[in-house]
Amino acid sequence: MTARPILILAAHFALSVLLAALTGLIGYRVFDGALETAQAEHLQAYIRVRADREQRVFQDARTLNRAAELAFRRRLDALEGQSIEDDFDRLFPLHGDGTRRSAPDLFDGTHLPYGDYVFGVGAFMADGGEMTDAEKRRYLAAFQTVRSVGEAFLGKFTSLYFFTPDRRMVMFAPEREDRLTFYRIDAPADFDLRGDEDAALFDLHLNPNSDMQCTRLSRFVYSDDGERAASACRQPVRDGDVLLGAFGTSISMNDTLASALETPPSHGVNMLFDRDGAVISRGTEAPGGAATPLAPESIIEMLGQDPRPFGVFVAPDGVHMIAFSRIPGPSWYFVSVVELSPIREAARLWAWTMFALVLFASLSFAILRALVVRTYPLRRKLPPEAADAG
Repeated sequence: MTARPILILAAHFALSVLLAALTGLIGYRVFDGALETAQAEHLQAYIRVRADREQRVFQDARTLNRAAELAFRRRLDALEGQSIEDDFDRLFPLHGDGTRRSAPDLFDGTHLPYGDYVFGVGAFMADGGEMTDAEKRRYLAAFQTVRSVGEAFLGKFTSLYFFTPDRRMVMFAPEREDRLTFYRIDAPADFDLRGDEDAALFDLHLNPNSDMQCTRLSRFVYSDDGERAASACRQPVRDGDVLLGAFGTSISMNDTLASALETPPSHGVNMLFDRDGAVISRGTEAPGGAATPLAPESIIEMLGQDPRPFGVFVAPDGVHMIAFSRIPGPSWYFVSVVELSPIREAARLWAWTMFALVLFASLSFAILRALVVRTYPLRRKLPPEAADAG
């Protein structure tokens, strides 16, 4: 074989490889982009469904507190000018330590003088002997509210309470395992039921619209052990700039956290972050997912730069896709972290497949053309006179 056919064959091979490589590269980018877009659309739908699901309990808490506020205002107006001393002393007798606590039968169950039935109520009022008539009227209206509205919502929430910053509280919680004995009996007279986050709740400058706020996860006040899996959602009630108190409910988050993190997307893992960026809980990884998870600090930093209530984006490392939803109330983040390596692998597989097909087709065409030319030389197609002239 002479050098020229070898050069022609090498040139054909080089051009075929170049054409196949360009096709494979373009194919990789097209397939990778299409698969990434499809994954983002899937996660967008997933996070919206999950966001609605996880936010429902806090939306219901907002409805509960709002209903309590409206009922409280009606009852407070109805008590204006009424003599309440005897009723108040009977319901919340003064104890020797200076506190007022609910009468025992308010929790055990009893009929009120006007025929209504009350149960599941406990109260603790510090400095009970110093309460003014206005404060007593306010707590009598609160008592009427928590037992009626709380009972109406008993299927959804296990408690409803009214409290004020002066260490006073009345609660409806008939299903509490401690029967509210801590507040009714055990709490010392100097017990301070104010939480660390109450200042932000009551401060007119920090919460000017009297919005419902939910606390970080914590234990119930009567329990010193167990996981921190309860959040208190409270809403202040004001008459102009005057603070009347706040309604709230404590939500046990054990079931909510468990259901929130189940069934993560393919190749992913679900996570819950609190308002400070700490991981509340992390779910079980989906098969083949999140083998190289991002650091929680990195995720929170990225979320802090995204003002959307929910969305999907690719992490700067190009390896992970993050879907998130902000949960109003507790200001939590529900996050799904998905690895993109399966997408990248699928795109590479399609690219190599296209490379091989184009290379095979190009080389096959070149070989076929060479065989045709060799079998039917060009000179055979020339006119006789042209051949003779040669």
